[in-house]
Amino acid sequence: MSDRITSLSNSDLSELFGIIENINRCADKISSDTIPMLSGVRYLSDTELSEKLRVSKRTLANYRAKGEFGYYDLPGKILYSETEIEEFLQRHYLPPFRTDD
Repeated sequence: MSDRITSLSNSDLSELFGIIENINRCADKISSDTIPMLSGVRYLSDTELSEKLRVSKRTLANYRAKGEFGYYDLPGKILYSETEIEEFLQRHYLPPFRTDD
């Protein structure tokens, strides 16, 4: 093992930080371009969706029973397509009411 300490000049440090920034940009690009498993569709569990929508799991069960949106019934797990939930929310969106005086 070497007992030498190497000090870097300002230009060396600047170059090193530039390389690190470039690595971060590349990692961000890869992360944003990566398609999740299963054809890019993201799925939410019953618990995740109830937390996001701030409704009970019983309310989600009522929505399923009414056919409000589709779901996957795996053994011991219910999954919802994130895109289908977003479409459901858009269908039930009410724009703000404005009166023109």
